[in-house]
Amino acid sequence: MDSVSNINGLSFMPQALEKSEPQGAFDSFLEAAAKTLSETNALEQGANRAQLDLASGKTDDMLSVVIAQEMAYSSLSFTVQAVNKVIESYKEVMRMQV
Repeated sequence: MDSVSNINGLSFMPQALEKSEPQGAFDSFLEAAAKTLSETNALEQGANRAQLDLASGKTDDMLSVVIAQEMAYSSLSFTVQAVNKVIESYKEVMRMQV
C-alpha cells in the first residue's frame, strides 16, 4: 500500500489534516487550508509531469501515470468540496439573526 500512497514522493492524504499544536481557530483553519491547496497543487503538477514523461518517452510506466492522475483528481475533488462547505457555512452564518 505504501507504493500506491506514495508515488514520485507525493502523498495522497493532505498533511494539513494531521493534528498540530493548538492555535487560534482562524489561524489553524487558514494554515490547514493553505497547506491543502499547496499539496493539491503539488499533486496536479506531479500528474502533469508524469503525463509529459510518458508522452516524451522518458517513462513507459502507464500505471504510475494513471495513479498520479487519480490522486490529483481526488485531491482536487476533496479541496473543491471543502471550499463549497466553507461557503455554505458562511452563508448559513450570514442568514442568522442576531
